[in-house]
Amino acid sequence: MKSYRALALKEIKAQKMTFTLILIAIVLSTMMTAVIGQSAGVLSAMRQQQAITLGGNRYATFLQMNQEQVAALQNDSRLSFVGEYVTLGTTELNPSLSLGLKEYQEDVAAIYPTISRLKEGRLPEAPMEIALPEDVLQHLGLEGNLGDPVSLSLSKALRHNIEISSYDFTADFTLVGILESNYLNYTSGGVTGVVGKGTAATLLPENYLYYNVDIRTTDKNTFQETVNDLISTLGVHELDTLYNVPYLDALGISYDAGGSDTSSQGFSLMLVAGIMVGLLLLLAAGLVIYNILKIAVVQRIKQYGTLRAIGGEKRQLYFLVTGQVLLLCAIGIPIGLLLGTLSAKGILTAATSLVSPEIFLVQNRDELNLLIAESNSGKGIFLLASALITLFFAFVAAIPAAQYAAKVSPTVAMAGRSIKIKRRNRKTKKIRNFEAFYARLNLKRNRGRTAITILSLVMSITVFIALQSFSSLLDASSAMPDHLGDYSVVNEYGGISSSELAALEANENVSAVAAEQFSLYHLDEQYHPIGIETSITLGVSECFQIVGLNDRWIEDEFAQRLSPEQMEQLKAGEGCVIRNPIPMQIGEEHIGTTQIEAGTHITVAGKEFPVLLSLDGYDTYFSVGNNGFTNGVQVLVSDRLYPQLTGIETYAELRPILSADADRGAFDEVLDQLCQRIPGSTVISYEQTDRQLTESFEQIRLLAWGLILFVALIGLLNIINTVYTNIHTRIAEIGMQRAIGMSTGSLFKVFLWEGAYYGLFAAVIGSVVGYICTTFVEAAATDTIQLVAIPIIPIAEATVLAIGACLLATCIPLRRISKMSIVNSIEAVE
Repeated sequence: MKSYRALALKEIKAQKMTFTLILIAIVLSTMMTAVIGQSAGVLSAMRQQQAITLGGNRYATFLQMNQEQVAALQNDSRLSFVGEYVTLGTTELNPSLSLGLKEYQEDVAAIYPTISRLKEGRLPEAPMEIALPEDVLQHLGLEGNLGDPVSLSLSKALRHNIEISSYDFTADFTLVGILESNYLNYTSGGVTGVVGKGTAATLLPENYLYYNVDIRTTDKNTFQETVNDLISTLGVHELDTLYNVPYLDALGISYDAGGSDTSSQGFSLMLVAGIMVGLLLLLAAGLVIYNILKIAVVQRIKQYGTLRAIGGEKRQLYFLVTGQVLLLCAIGIPIGLLLGTLSAKGILTAATSLVSPEIFLVQNRDELNLLIAESNSGKGIFLLASALITLFFAFVAAIPAAQYAAKVSPTVAMAGRSIKIKRRNRKTKKIRNFEAFYARLNLKRNRGRTAITILSLVMSITVFIALQSFSSLLDASSAMPDHLGDYSVVNEYGGISSSELAALEANENVSAVAAEQFSLYHLDEQYHPIGIETSITLGVSECFQIVGLNDRWIEDEFAQRLSPEQMEQLKAGEGCVIRNPIPMQIGEEHIGTTQIEAGTHITVAGKEFPVLLSLDGYDTYFSVGNNGFTNGVQVLVSDRLYPQLTGIETYAELRPILSADADRGAFDEVLDQLCQRIPGSTVISYEQTDRQLTESFEQIRLLAWGLILFVALIGLLNIINTVYTNIHTRIAEIGMQRAIGMSTGSLFKVFLWEGAYYGLFAAVIGSVVGYICTTFVEAAATDTIQLVAIPIIPIAEATVLAIGACLLATCIPLRRISKMSIVNSIEAVE
């Protein structure tokens, strides 16, 4: 033997099965890191693409800018993109939905691909040309033939009372395009139509011609600093900066929207969740290598003692063990990289083949493949990183085994281990199942091996559970505002009676109905509300509003803001919540100055009650349908108190919430009948909105599940590998048990019980650890660490798969070993 390198190679050749198992573990680890690394770039690009479908290819928008401000933005070197559009005006389609016409002087298809997706015709190019969504044409009662005239009555209002009155006009357009229906803004009560360039200049007076400007910054890291400087330099009103939250989140850009800095806790928790899942993946792979290698070293401990006895040094034994791992890495890592690349391509192809290319904002499969290729351009870097990570963790996993071999005492190792058995709690008990009892004794006999084997299984189970939760963080639509209910039923005229509300609540398809009452009172010359008395002193350009909410709406809005005692007080009509007006300054005049603090008492219509909560700034406001917020003081009370204050018992808006197994078709008929009974009622369904949001995440969900299933497969193979090694290294022991009379059937039962115990213990511990990891992952989405719902389905899946894999891994080697002769089993080298 010329060197220990030759001995390392000879040991690999002599113990083919043991080192084959280690090689498999290295290949699987490399495959896993390679697949995840290559898919990470594609997942990130898909998330960004989803965010663009939701909010456009922009970081933020400045509203109501004049030409000088637009020019300043266009000449700012800190901005990589500046595009503007003009809101021509709006028209009401029904009390819950309005149409806004916009003239884009930027490439609307590139910046707002969702609202400009054509179903027929082309986008407007000349003044007075128009393209409308298909659903808008239905609302307008138009047939929607290209070239048809479209006459619309529009109203253009300016923000902050720059012009006190709105500009109302009627315009005749030529329909040149029919757009795909876009339901994303149904919850905010708006849909968008597109008009040709020059239309705004033709129809609007100069004093109503203002621009909305979309921007992207050159440096993502200084985005908020740049925006703050532009706001200060250009005198942008605090309400006139709209952040594209889904896109900023997808890009990982820090921003400060409405005083809430998302760069602190939310980002750190997202980072912690990502690092945690990544470490779990690597630990799961490293523990498998460590477990198999440690078992192999223990089996060859006499050989290492002999080497020490004939002059082998510690560093040489250390090199012997680590050298074997490095040799296996030299073989396994290239194989793993190749298989990982093919697997990543297969997962991606399978995921994308199940969805339409339009979901990715491309027109055909070739454009989709090009998008994926661009997103996967850094594949070489990911492959190199995968190889280095696997090599590092394989080496780290080999160190404990190498240290164990290097520190062995020659005399102790050559003499063999003397094991003293200490039996605790020796009580006479009846053994009801000998095989299960003997399996438990086997687990206790070598507690270190049992602990490492279970820990390896725990890591695989934990990864499977945590990954399912982590995939939800990839959904950019989670940044979109939620909507209460599945429908909005509005009647601003006579209202909807309490008996109709009760009928809806009793419907078998409905789980609950949120209901709102609304009254608005203008002020007289002394700033007193007309038609009602109150102790509140109101200011200039304000109004007085009373909003009544039923218990379901109160729970949705205030359950997290009020104590249980305050919630009961509000529901009982013994308190209120105040929504203060937004302070503004127009010229030298200050408006929205009224401020009512929590803890004070107010009087309305002769009734005095305490203020339980005070909302300020950009916090929650209430309106009916798509009316938006009218600046003033809102007094929010229970629907038990509202009739006593206003004398009105009807409801202005209902939000039915369907049960999980609801028949939507049947319930739609119920709402149609309600609208026929109560003239002036309109219904908006959020079904299409929810479906569109779900579809926007579909491609990411499919790819994420492909990765989850792949990682689960790797985990199962690692479990099989670990349990197989555990049994394979006990061939001599199995032979001895058969020699003293244990039947093949009994032998099978013992090891099957061992496999079942491994799976059960690992499932219990892995489920607990997986739940803890899920808590941290969910914290990244909510920015708060709190207990979450137990992921029962992932835990059940992981438990069944783990136990099944353990039993399968037990059966495979036992079937072969049981066929060996007893003598050959006892004399087996491995």
